[in-house]
Amino acid sequence: MLRKDEKGQALYIAAMSMLVLMGFLGLGIDMGVLRYERRLQQSAADAAAIAGASNLAYGGNAAAVAGAQKASAQNGFADNTGGTLSCSGATAAIGTICVQVNNPPSIGPHSAGANASSYVEVLVSTVQSTYFMQVLGVKKSTVTARAVAGNLSPGSGGACVYTLDPYTDGITIGISINGHPALNAPNCGVADDGNFDTKGGAYSVTAGYVSVSGQIVGKDNVTCTDGQTASECPAGGAPPAADPLAYLTPPIADPPPPPANYPALNTSSIQPGTYNGASFAGNGTFVFPAGTYIFDGGSFTCNGTPTFQGTGVTFYFTNGATWNCTGNDTFQLTAPSSGPYAGILMYQDRNYPSNPSIGGNVGSYFDGALYFPKATVQFFGNTTYSAAMVVAGSISLSGNPTINVTGTSGLPPGVTLVLNSTLVE
Repeated sequence: MLRKDEKGQALYIAAMSMLVLMGFLGLGIDMGVLRYERRLQQSAADAAAIAGASNLAYGGNAAAVAGAQKASAQNGFADNTGGTLSCSGATAAIGTICVQVNNPPSIGPHSAGANASSYVEVLVSTVQSTYFMQVLGVKKSTVTARAVAGNLSPGSGGACVYTLDPYTDGITIGISINGHPALNAPNCGVADDGNFDTKGGAYSVTAGYVSVSGQIVGKDNVTCTDGQTASECPAGGAPPAADPLAYLTPPIADPPPPPANYPALNTSSIQPGTYNGASFAGNGTFVFPAGTYIFDGGSFTCNGTPTFQGTGVTFYFTNGATWNCTGNDTFQLTAPSSGPYAGILMYQDRNYPSNPSIGGNVGSYFDGALYFPKATVQFFGNTTYSAAMVVAGSISLSGNPTINVTGTSGLPPGVTLVLNSTLVE
């Protein structure tokens, strides 16, 4: 009896084994690529959920959807289906991006209950091409990332840092930096109506929450501690904040005298009233009794190493006047606790903006609101100083200052609380 010819069986087995090995190799490589894509989508979903939740208080579900879609697009995943196609459908083509926004969430612990409408769910899905897995007939795969954020009360603290210049042209910078400064507002929040530009250096923000209407530029250089979580700063797309001090009206000013120079070697007292600029020099101490100090046409400037002390004081600037002190000065200034300017330490006329320059030695404090609604407030120095509140058109930080914004002592009454949008899933 003749044996059957077995020639070629080894080759056949080897070929089949290679096919299986290629399949497993393709599975490993493609799964790695898909997992990487999912991480990118997760960042977009997180940012979109926070932006959507932030918008709830300003326009309900429609505003939440618009904000979430914008934030997702800013993070590289813009919906290209118009909401008419599901990425999980068999007809979805490679490259399809679906951004689904649900309020309340469709599943999970926040999908039902009394507060369900305060939560926004975002699913970012993409149809990705496979590579080696095509050998097994798998040509595409749907990748989905999910995030849920809630629009929650921050407790007793609202925002204490505002930049009001609107994000309308894609250029306006709300907060910009040059150097390695730090902005700390742990008891309140940061509301930036423009772009958040950190291209100039490493920057850290510690705040109860951070809200940005424009875009984050250079966010790889910035660390935001939002509540108790350190992470990249959130994407833009949040609704713009309104001016919290719009109720303020200018004081009545007397005709200003000529500009004055005040050299100080010991202690000098400066009285409330109207000034056409004042230049302070020397290394003595200037004491400002309680009252309103109006600078009409001329600015408050410093030279030397003077110390400034005052309790219950407000500095008002008009006709191009501003604050210009960036040297080795020491400031110990507190706003009034009552009256029309309760909590207001500096107030610039909205119709005559002029950029202020603010610095100070270690231990300096500005216990009250710094209100320059149409100007760029420029913080300088390499030391640590504090303020109770900053409301500006925009903010610029140069050098290595650490600015502690307390949001407590001296905070003006009637400031609207801003809800805190936080990731919960």
